[in-house]
Amino acid sequence: LKPSRLPRCHIVPGRGPPPLAKGTFGGQPPLAAMPRIRTLNTKKAPEGWEDVAPQLEEFHQQMRDAVNEPHEGKRRNEATWGITRIHYERSRYIYELYYKKKAISKALYDWLLLEKHADASLIAKWKKPGFEFLCSLQAIDKRNSNFGTTAICRVPLHLRKPGSTGPSVSTGCISCASQEAGRLGGPIWWDSPRPADLVGWAKAGCPTADKPGKKRKAVEEDDELEARAAALRRVGGADSKEAAQLQALGQALKGEGGGAKAQGGGEDAAADSDADITGDEKEEDDEEAGKGD
Repeated sequence: LKPSRLPRCHIVPGRGPPPLAKGTFGGQPPLAAMPRIRTLNTKKAPEGWEDVAPQLEEFHQQMRDAVNEPHEGKRRNEATWGITRIHYERSRYIYELYYKKKAISKALYDWLLLEKHADASLIAKWKKPGFEFLCSLQAIDKRNSNFGTTAICRVPLHLRKPGSTGPSVSTGCISCASQEAGRLGGPIWWDSPRPADLVGWAKAGCPTADKPGKKRKAVEEDDELEARAAALRRVGGADSKEAAQLQALGQALKGEGGGAKAQGGGEDAAADSDADITGDEKEEDDEEAGKGD
């Protein structure tokens, strides 16, 4: 093309290009899936859309505010926590309308998923046992962690050490395990009202003002350990010590025996091992002990 025919750039002389909008490009964090823009070719909304449109418009406005919220004084990952929470609440609203309350039709539900008003992949996870209150798909994406594991919010609180109750770096969720989240009606976010001692509260069965703490199932006797220990006793020899260890482990799982009994386990194991040694092996052991002295 000749220079006279080249397209002119709409840039004021002496000034650079206009700045990029916050939350879109230029190194800003990725945004959650937004609803599609309605055009003349958009499929007409099914019956019942007028009932859910005001609430979805409110979620849409909250998402805009979260995107445009200033990031001063926050860590890089904290800038997306509010977006993740609103994305969860919007999808949960549609999920409960269809599956829990039966308030919308199948046609409207499919249309809402098609128009990206809810996350279909996240809803599919909520239908599986153990993922009923999953906060985000990022929490189970093992590619986001340094050690190839899920986020800390997927670990139940009663299995954590005291003090390890910080939110997940990627989602801002403290716990979305089924029992804890089910008692509080959803995931425990970084700014959710919660007990001061979360670990102690979870070990007590997650009591609330309306429901008492749920008793956890006691550890049942491990038949496999007992069968293996019995087989090792029949073989005898060096396997007897392993059999005693398996028996002690089985008793620990059942909660039998206190600290004094656990300390005596080593002497019982030694006695059992001596009892299983034959006479020839006993004499050889005594000779070796004499040579050592």
